[in-house]
Parts: sequence; structure tokens; C-alpha cells
Amino acid sequence: MPIYEYICNSCNKEFSLLQKMGSTEKDTICPHCGSRDVRKLISPFCCSVQSGDSTGNTTTLSGST
Repeated sequence: MPIYEYICNSCNKEFSLLQKMGSTEKDTICPHCGSRDVRKLISPFCCSVQSGDSTGNTTTLSGST
């Protein structure tokens, strides 16, 4: 299950929840004030991929959004 980040429009606090894929703001309650007026945030992430060929040379690709 992914971790989703939200901000509460009532108390302005950010929080993270482990939820089923496809969960929406309608399924979410702010743990600080109990409001359902929340907005899902877009979180930056980083990934790294490494591949090699038969000669032992490796190529590393990395990036972040």
C-alpha cells in the first residue's frame, strides 16, 4: 500500500497516511482536527537504475522530480 501525503484545508497541517491504491480525498479524515476538507499533495521522488552489458560496463541513470 502506498503512502499518500495530504494537507488539511481546515487546520493547514500536512500529514501522511498508508492507504489502499485509489484512495481519494473523500476517503480521508485529517488526524489533527477531524475535517474531511483535505487535499492530496504531489510528492517529489528520486529513482536510480543501473544496467550492465556483457563486457561488464555499467550505466547508471538517476533523477528526481
